[in-house]
Parts: sequence; structure tokens; C-alpha cells
Amino acid sequence: MIINVGDKILANKGRIGEIINIGIATEVNDIAAENNTSLNAKTYDTKLGYTGAVTFGSNWCYFSQIDKVVKTNDFEESATDWIDG
Repeated sequence: MIINVGDKILANKGRIGEIINIGIATEVNDIAAENNTSLNAKTYDTKLGYTGAVTFGSNWCYFSQIDKVVKTNDFEESATDWIDG
């Protein structure tokens, strides 16, 4: 399942909210991607099987606890997004 910052998700326990952060762990003991070394992503495919978590609304959950994407925020990046000004 592909998730994006801005997507509305349904997680375990019936929690629903908009993803505001996707964190990917870079250390074995950081299963929630909370360390300063963790990476943040705009989009992520859960089929990759990385360890990490999403923050949505006032909640968070591990990637494996996301039941489905309720509303997609199609992530589009222009070829000129990197240009300042």
C-alpha cells in the first residue's frame, strides 16, 4: 500500500486521521522512527517492509497497523520544484 503525507488513513482501533509525518527507522532499536537519525518521507510503499511509523492527527501507529488509505493526497512533484524563486 502506498501512503503519502496528506493521505487520510484508517488505522487499527478505528482511528482515522491525515498523515502529517512518515518516519523510517535507521537503527534496530528505534522501531517507531523517533531517533534523530530516522528519516522522514513524503511517500512510502509499505510493501518495502521497512520499520517505522506515521503520525496522523494526534495519533501515531506502525506501518503494519494501517488498515487502509481512506482518501489519497496524490503526491505530484514538478520537475521545477527544486528551483528557488
